Amino acid sequence: MSSFELALVSVIVRSVGRPSLEAALASIALQDNCRIEVLIVAASGAEHPSVPRRAGPHLIRLVASATPLTRPVAANAGLDAASGDWITFLDDDDRLLPGHISGLMQAAERHGAKVVHSFARAVFADGRVERVGRPFSLIQLYEHNYIQLSTALIAREFVAAGCRFDEALPILEDWDFFLQLAQRTPFHFVPLQSFEWHADVGTSGASVGANKNEVLFAAMRDRVHEKWRVEHEALIDDVRLALANASAAAASGALEPAATYCRDAMRRSPNDPHILSFLAMLAKRTGQLDDAFRLQQAAVSVRPDDADLHFNLASILLALGRRDAARAALSNALRCDPKHVNAKSRLAALDVTQAPG
Repeated sequence: MSSFELALVSVIVRSVGRPSLEAALASIALQDNCRIEVLIVAASGAEHPSVPRRAGPHLIRLVASATPLTRPVAANAGLDAASGDWITFLDDDDRLLPGHISGLMQAAERHGAKVVHSFARAVFADGRVERVGRPFSLIQLYEHNYIQLSTALIAREFVAAGCRFDEALPILEDWDFFLQLAQRTPFHFVPLQSFEWHADVGTSGASVGANKNEVLFAAMRDRVHEKWRVEHEALIDDVRLALANASAAAASGALEPAATYCRDAMRRSPNDPHILSFLAMLAKRTGQLDDAFRLQQAAVSVRPDDADLHFNLASILLALGRRDAARAALSNALRCDPKHVNAKSRLAALDVTQAPG
């Protein structure tokens, strides 16, 4: 048995006693190949109903409260009660799919990571299902949160180091928590889709559809931006300087020093989409088209709404002779920015060259 199979995972369930809690606990019961303790935090206060002793093979503990708890206060109560080596979360209106926790644990073991996250399977009230999430990029995390809390497995050592949920944030407390973690360790992304998020259910105002309070969301978003403004701006300045130095080196033909500037900056700004794109263009310039494609695809995956990144991907695909894929990339560029002049002209040129003679 590996150390990871012996490790204990604390699953913190913030609950207001909804009927859906039963299904949430049933989904935890199906988690196998790992040791789990379930902590149900009674966020609804003294009125929270009693809870079962087990979720399948996993013991349940109730973290009681005499009064209702806000989202961050409930999360911190769970952190205080947790005894596991690893921590993850589940709200009482969502569920884990089989293999979710063991899949994250295996990825953490394989890559030596202390924070692992994955995609979420978002299910909407109208029946739509979407894949939500993207690979980790620190500079993108400063802009907005793209990690659903229940897709993340977190080493408990960071709680001991002082990472907690900001109780001044009634929503977006998970985003701020991830930013705290990101100051201390890189995140590893694993392309699982084993958490089911009922995106437009609930009343927090932090999600979508009926569960989106635009005014509250904007106010808390601005508060998080301001809280992390100094760190964000410092990282932007680092990246800009690195790319300026890389551009100057590349312009003089010094391509390897240009790549070195980029790789050094990437250690400070993991998976930075603009650095990835610059490296992709360097690889394209030297004829390393497969490497260029891989790098540019990574840039698009962490910043999918950037028209310039899709346009650069199209140029690499054209160099590879993949015209249909290039057309799709140009269409994506125009979806992001309908006025993108270069994408319009390149797409028109493709259409002309493929028109029947």
